[in-house]
Parts: sequence; structure tokens; C-alpha cells
Amino acid sequence: MFAAYPGIRLDQVNAPYYAGLLERRLLAGHCDECLGWHLPLRSRCPFCWSPVDAPREVTGRGHVHVLTLLHQGPPGVPYSPPWPLAAIELAEQPGLRIAAPLVDTPPERQRIGQPVELTWIERDGAPWPAFRGVAR
Repeated sequence: MFAAYPGIRLDQVNAPYYAGLLERRLLAGHCDECLGWHLPLRSRCPFCWSPVDAPREVTGRGHVHVLTLLHQGPPGVPYSPPWPLAAIELAEQPGLRIAAPLVDTPPERQRIGQPVELTWIERDGAPWPAFRGVAR
């Protein structure tokens, strides 16, 4: 099942996240006690330490919190023009962020604060989350 992610060390905590990726679903941890969201998945809530913590699908909406333009990196990624990598703050909760590429967004719209939505890219035959800019 997880052969698409050979370089990832899977365990009982992060396996649901990668299972979600295979289904093109982005999951984050959600605590039923304090209602906090978090990434990466953990065995306990990082806010209230409750063991009642389950992965839930996020909406995939958010905004660019940090933007980096990469000029070099792993093979298989076109770096000309520079490849935008962003920290996306998800709409579910302030501070809930995921690092992902910014795709299908013209350079003039690649900026901090840009509203985004979830999309998917394939890398080495595996689905990975990415985000694209949307109009306000």
C-alpha cells in the first residue's frame, strides 16, 4: 500500500497521513478534547496532552504564510524559473501550517497573504499536496 513512499519511515502515528495522501486527502491531527488542530500527526494532542487525538481531513483552503523561491534542490523539479515553496496556513486554525509547493500561480500572484486552495502533484509516482492561488 505504501510502496509509493519508499523513502518515508512509516509508523503507527504517521501511517494515516500517508494513507490519506494516497487517496488525495490531506489529513491533520484534531483533538476532540480541546478542538485544536496540528501537523504533523502525533499520538497525543500537543496543546492539552489528551490521548484522544484523531486525523481529520482539512478543507484545503488557506493562505501563503511564508514564501521561498528555490533555485536548486532535489532532481526531478524544474527550477527555472525558481520553484515556489510555501508555508501554507490552513483555514482550520491560526498556526496550522504545511510546507508545500505553490503551483499554477503566475509569479506576479505569488506573495505572502495570497489565498490558496489544495491541489495535487505527482512526484516519483506518488501524490503530494500542493497549493494554487485563488482570487480573493
